[in-house]
Amino acid sequence: MQAVVEAPPMQITDEPVSFKVSGKNIPKPVIAFLDALFPDSVRIDEDDDVLEPVEGMDWYKKAKKRIDPAKALKIMRVNAGLTQAQLAQKVGLAKQNYNSLERGARPISMLMSKKLADALGTSYLMFFRENKSRKL
Repeated sequence: MQAVVEAPPMQITDEPVSFKVSGKNIPKPVIAFLDALFPDSVRIDEDDDVLEPVEGMDWYKKAKKRIDPAKALKIMRVNAGLTQAQLAQKVGLAKQNYNSLERGARPISMLMSKKLADALGTSYLMFFRENKSRKL
């Protein structure tokens, strides 16, 4: 259940107000208080659906396993409308070295994944997979 308040500026506020109160069985006095304070600006959503982070969903976990960092890199580069040479230049690599990353011939280091993520406006986790078999 959610009580959503979206109110224009009024006597008690200098700026527009927008906030949510959520939980199971919000007490009626709380809703009445909000209604009195922000008349005609309170909406009650009875939807009990709980948002689950996508990372915890089975379909996401399976899809993440299918898309390796090299494939993700190519997809993100093409979606950004960049050539290999353009992205290589943005991250400070020679085109040949970049090409080996995109083909999966070379692993993508954490540092390089962060540079790629910055250049493509995404998270470095798209490109970095921790090598759990590597010994320290």
